[in-house]
Amino acid sequence: MLPVHPEVKPNPLQDANLCSRVFFWWLNPLFKIGHKRRLEEDDMYSVLPEDRSKHLGEELQGYWDKEVLKAENEAREPSLTKAIIKCYWKSYLILGIFTLIEEGTKVMQPIFLGKIIDYFENYDPSDSAALRMAYAYASVLTVCTLILAILHHLYFYHVQCAGMRLRVAMCHMIYSKALRLSNMAMGKTTTGQIVNLLSNDVNKFDQVTIFLHFLWAGPLQAVAVTALLWMEIGVSCLAGMAVLLILLPLQSCIGKLFSSLRSKTATFTDVRIRTMNEVITGIRIIKMYAWEKSFADLITRMRRKEISKILSSSYLRGMNLASFFVASKIIVFVTFTTYVLLGNVITASRVFVAVSLYGAVRLTVTLFFPSAVEKVSESIVSIRRIKDFLLLDEISQRSTQQPSDDKMIVHVQDFTASWDKAFDTPTLQGLSFTVRPGELLAVVGPVGAGKDLQLLEDGDLTMIGDRGATLSGGQKARINLARAVYQDADIYLLDDPLSAVDAEVSRHLFQQCICQALHEKITILVTHQLQYLKAASHILILKDGEMVQKGTYTEFLKSGVDFGSLLKKENEEAEPSPLPGTPTLRNRTFSESSVWSQQSSKPSLKDSAPEGQEAENTQVALTEESRSEGKIGFKAYKNYFRAGAHWFIIIVLILLNLAAQVAYVLQDWWLSYWANEQSALNVTIDGQGNVTEQLDLTWYLSIYSGLTVATVLFGIARSLLVFYVLVNSSQNLHNKMFESILRAPVLFFDRNPIGRILNRFSKDIGHMDDLLPLTFLDFIQTFLQVVGVVAVAAAVIPWILIPLVPLSIIFVFLRRYFLETSRDVKRLESTTRSPVFSHLSSSLQGLWTIRAYRAENRFQELFDAYQDLHSEAWFLFLTTSRWFAVRLDAICAIFIIIVAFGSLILANTLDAGQVGLALSYALTLMGMFQWCVRQSAEVENMMISVERVVEYTDLEKEAPWESQKRPPPAWPQEGVIIFDNVNFTYSLDGPLVLKHLTALIKAREKVGIVGRTGAGKSSLISALFRLSEPEGKIWIDKILTTEIGLHDLRKKMSIIPQEPVLFTGTMRKNLDPFGEHTDEELWNALEEVQLKETIEDLPGKMDTELAESGSNFSVGQRQLVCLARAILRKNRILIIDEATANVDPRTDELIQKKIREKFEQCTVLTIAHRLNTIIDSDKIMVLDSGRLKEYDEPYVLLQNKESLFYKMVQQLGKAEAAALTETAKQVFFKRNYPDISQTDSVVTSTSNGQPSALTIFETAL
Repeated sequence: MLPVHPEVKPNPLQDANLCSRVFFWWLNPLFKIGHKRRLEEDDMYSVLPEDRSKHLGEELQGYWDKEVLKAENEAREPSLTKAIIKCYWKSYLILGIFTLIEEGTKVMQPIFLGKIIDYFENYDPSDSAALRMAYAYASVLTVCTLILAILHHLYFYHVQCAGMRLRVAMCHMIYSKALRLSNMAMGKTTTGQIVNLLSNDVNKFDQVTIFLHFLWAGPLQAVAVTALLWMEIGVSCLAGMAVLLILLPLQSCIGKLFSSLRSKTATFTDVRIRTMNEVITGIRIIKMYAWEKSFADLITRMRRKEISKILSSSYLRGMNLASFFVASKIIVFVTFTTYVLLGNVITASRVFVAVSLYGAVRLTVTLFFPSAVEKVSESIVSIRRIKDFLLLDEISQRSTQQPSDDKMIVHVQDFTASWDKAFDTPTLQGLSFTVRPGELLAVVGPVGAGKDLQLLEDGDLTMIGDRGATLSGGQKARINLARAVYQDADIYLLDDPLSAVDAEVSRHLFQQCICQALHEKITILVTHQLQYLKAASHILILKDGEMVQKGTYTEFLKSGVDFGSLLKKENEEAEPSPLPGTPTLRNRTFSESSVWSQQSSKPSLKDSAPEGQEAENTQVALTEESRSEGKIGFKAYKNYFRAGAHWFIIIVLILLNLAAQVAYVLQDWWLSYWANEQSALNVTIDGQGNVTEQLDLTWYLSIYSGLTVATVLFGIARSLLVFYVLVNSSQNLHNKMFESILRAPVLFFDRNPIGRILNRFSKDIGHMDDLLPLTFLDFIQTFLQVVGVVAVAAAVIPWILIPLVPLSIIFVFLRRYFLETSRDVKRLESTTRSPVFSHLSSSLQGLWTIRAYRAENRFQELFDAYQDLHSEAWFLFLTTSRWFAVRLDAICAIFIIIVAFGSLILANTLDAGQVGLALSYALTLMGMFQWCVRQSAEVENMMISVERVVEYTDLEKEAPWESQKRPPPAWPQEGVIIFDNVNFTYSLDGPLVLKHLTALIKAREKVGIVGRTGAGKSSLISALFRLSEPEGKIWIDKILTTEIGLHDLRKKMSIIPQEPVLFTGTMRKNLDPFGEHTDEELWNALEEVQLKETIEDLPGKMDTELAESGSNFSVGQRQLVCLARAILRKNRILIIDEATANVDPRTDELIQKKIREKFEQCTVLTIAHRLNTIIDSDKIMVLDSGRLKEYDEPYVLLQNKESLFYKMVQQLGKAEAAALTETAKQVFFKRNYPDISQTDSVVTSTSNGQPSALTIFETAL
C-alpha cells in the first residue's frame, strides 16, 4: 500500500565532492536520461535522510509541543513562530554569511570598474605600470563575477531547501492534527479549509526563506552604497537616493492596491468557477430544459465583472514593471542633473561607477527588500492560521479493555449525544438497547431522525459509512460492506448500505451478506428499506433523536404499527436542517446516486454493458487527455495575439517595444558621449597647465532630459498596451470556449471528466488572466535589454561578435538540453503533488472510518510517503534549475571577461565613455540573462494553457438550437409520440443502445418503461431529446423531431430527472430562469408540491440564495422542486426518470399523487425502478438490451407466464407480486369495462379531470 520506493536510486548528492556540489555535476546522469527518454517516477533520486517528512515533522512537532506546554505554564497563547525559530535558526543563520559575501561583492564590482575606466581616461601608451594595474583590476573584476555566479546559486539552493523543509514539516503536523480532530473541532473547520492550509498557506514558507535575509542585508547595502557614492560624486548622490526612497513607498502602495483588487478578483473568480462547475455537472439537465442561454448570460455577466477587475490590477502591475524598468534611468538622471548643476564636471569613470552602484543597490532595495517585507507579513498570517488550526480540540485517545470471555454484547443505557455541545438539543437522547451476538438490530426513522451511529467509537467494531469516489453509489456500498465483512470484527454498525443499490442487488446483499456472513455477529443496521425489517431480531424506531418504539417485527405487527407512517415527518419539519457535521445527511447527496439505479452520468457506457458484466470494464470511452509534447508552434502565439487585438494594434505594439528599448540605450549613450566630449576639452595649453573649458550645458542637459522622458513614456505605454492586448485575448478566448462547450453534444461530457473541462476554465484561464501577460511582458523587457547589452558591446568592440557566435550556439543547445529534462521534472512535480492532496481529502472524508478501523498510523505513514515522493520531485526541480543557472552565468562571465580584457587589448582605439558603457552594461547581464531565459521557458510552459483553451474553442457542435422550420407555438397539442424504426448510439463508433425500436404512444397515455440496468431505458429518453442524433424517425404530433431546432424541441417536453439538480442562485431562478412566470404562478406551483411553507420560512423567501447546488435542501425536496418546474412548464409531454432511489416513501407518494393529478391530460413516460409506481399505467414497455420486447397493458402482460414483465413481478416475492397483479387487474377492468367496477371511482376521476382540462384550455389561449 505504501508508495515508498525501496532505495533503488540513492541520492548522488550524499557522496558528491565539493566541486561537484558547487557546479551541480552530480546531476549530469539525470540530464543524460532526460535527453534520451521521458523521465518517470523511478528515475527520481530518493529523499535525503534529513529531508524525510517523518523526521522533519516529528522534529518540529517536538518544539511545538514544548512551546504549548510552556505557554500553558505561563498562561499565554502558544506561538508557532517561536517553535519554528527554535527549530531552524542555526542552519538558517549560516546562510546569512553567504548573503553578506554576495552583496559585498556586488558593491565591490563598480569600484574596480571605475579603476579600469580611469586607465582609459588618463590613457598613456608608454605607461606600462598603469597597464599592468589595469590588467590586475580586470582580473579582480572577473574573479568577483565568478564568485557571484557560484555563490548566488549555492545560496539560493540552500535557502529553497530550508523553505522546503519547513513546508514539509508543517504539512506533516497539519495532517497528523487533522486525524486527531474532535467532532466539535470538525464543525469549526471544513475540508476545504484544511486543504487550503496544505496547498496555499504552507507554500508561503517556500518563498519567505529566499528573501528573509534581505531584511537586514538590504538596509546595510544601501548604507554602504551611499557612502561609496558620496566619496565618488559628493552630495548629489543624495538626490538619487531620495528618488529611490520615493519609489519604494510608491511601489508598496501599488502593491497594496493590487492585493486588494486581487482579493476582489478572487471572489469573482470563485463564483464563476463554482457556477461553471454546476453548469458542467448539470449539463444534461440544462440541455433537456433548454436553459443554455440563461446560463450563458449568467457566466458572461460574472466574467465581465471579473475581467474589469483583472484589467485594473493588470494595469497596476504594468505600471509596477514599467517603474522597475525606468527607475534606474530616473535615478541616474536626477543624480547627474544635480551634479552638473552644482558646477561639477562630468567624467566617464564617475558616471559609470555611479550607474553600476545604483544598479547593485536598486535590485535589493526595490525588489528583494519589499518582497521580504511582503512575504514575511504573508507568512505571519499563514502561521497564525495554522496555529489556530493546531490548537483545535482533539479526541481523547483512550484504550478499552475487551471482556475476557468471548461473550461480546452491545449494551446502551440512557445514552444521549450531540454533534456539538453548543447545540441545546441533543441529536440522540435517552436511548437504551442491547444486542447480543447473532442478533440484528434494525434502526429506522425519517430523514434527520438522528440515526448516526458514529458515536460508538470504541470496542472491536467495524463501520460502514456511505463514501467512496469513482465507484457508483451501489458499488461503493458493496465494497464497503465487503471491507467490513473481511475485517471480521465482532460488532457491525451498518449505516444504510442498502439504499444506494437497486432492489435486486439490495436483496442479494441483505440475504447473502447481512443475514448469512454476519449471522453470528452483533449487527446494527440503519436503513430506509422497510422490507427487511422482518428479518431483524429487534427493531428500534427513532424520531427527532428520541427512541419512539422498540420491539420485534411481530410485536409491531400485532400492535398495528404502520411502518410507512413512521418514515413520514410532520409538515413543519419538512426541512431537516442537519446540525453541522451530520455526516449521514451530508453524504447522501453523492453516495446514493448509483449505476444500479441507472444513473445518467455515463449512459453510453452502462447501457451498452452486457448484463452481468459490471459497468466498470466498459469505461474505455474516456479519452486520454492530450498532452502537448515539445515545442509550442508559432501558430499558438499568432492565435493568442490575434484573439486580443487587430493586426494594426499588434504592429503598433511591436514598434512601441523597439522605441522603448532604443530610448533606454540612447539615454546611457548620451551620458558617455557627453563625458567624452568633456574630457576632450581637458587639454594642456602651453605652460599654463590644465584648463577646463565648459561645454554648452543647456544643449546637453535638454537632450538628456528629452531622452529620459521618452524612455519613461515609452516604457509605460508599452507595458499597458501589452496587458490590454493579452487580457483582452484571455477574455475573448474564454467566451469562445464557453460558447463552444455549451453547444457541444452530451457525448463530449461523457468522454471528458468534469475535472478536465473545469481545469480549462479555472487553471488555464487563470494563467491567461494573471500570470501569462505578466511573464510575457517581463520576458519582452528583459529580452530586449539583453539584445541591447550585446548590441552596445558589439558597437564598441566589433571583435566581440567572433566569440559571441560559439557562445550563442552553446547557449541554444544548453537551453534545449535543459528543457527536455526540466519539462519532465516539472510534470513529475505536479503529478506527485496531487496524491498529497487527494490523500488528505479522502482521509478527511473517511475520518470516521479511519478511526473505526484504527488506521491512523497507517494513514500518517502513507501521507509521509506521498510527501517524500513530492519532495523527491521538488528537490530535482530546485537542483536542475540551479544546474542550468550556474551554466548560464558561466556564459555571462565569459562574456564579461572578453569585454574587459578585449577593451584593454584594444585600448588605443577606444575612449573612456565607450568602455564604461560596454562594461557597465555587460555587468548587468549576470542576473538579467538568467531571468530572461527563465521567463522564456515560463512563457513557453504557459502557452500550453493557451493551446488547451484554443483546442476547446473549436469542438464539434450539436444541431442548431433554432432552425428554419419552427413548429407552431401551440405544438404539441395532442402529445402523440411515434418511434419509427429508431436506432440510437451515443457516439458514431459506439454500440447501438436502441435497436429497431418501433412504438406508438397515443395522446394522454401513461406509459411505464421497465427493464434491467443497461436495457436502454434512459437511452430512449436521450433519443427523444436528441441528446445524440437518433437514426430512424421520431414523430411528435406529425412533426419530425429531427427537423426542428433543439430548443424548440426540448422546451416542449418536461422532464423530472433522476438526479434532482438545483443550481446556486435564488429559488426563483431555479424555477423560472427566464422570468416567464408571475409570482402567483410560482407560489402556486410550490404549494402544489408542498414546499410553500419551507420556502416562506427562508429569510428572503423565493429570493434567498441557495447554498452550493442547493445542498441545503434534502434530496426529496430537490426532487419536489423538479416537479414544480414541470408543473410550471405546462407541457403536454412529461417524462419521468424515476428518481426514487434516495427519496423516502412519503415524498415518493406525494410525487406519484401529484403526477396523477396534474398531468392527467398529458402523455407521461415513466422509467421505473419500482414496479408499484407503474403498475396502473395504460401500457408498459419492456426493454431488454436495446430492443422493445413487450408493449401492452400491464394486466395483459401478467397473464402471460412467459413474459419478462411477469418474471420481474414474481421476483419481488409472493405477497408483493399478488398485490401488484390485483392492482393491475382492477385498473384493467376499470379502464376497459367501466360498468363492472364501482361507480364512485369513475365519478372521482371525472371531477379530477375537470380542473386540469380548464388549465390546459387557459394555456392554449
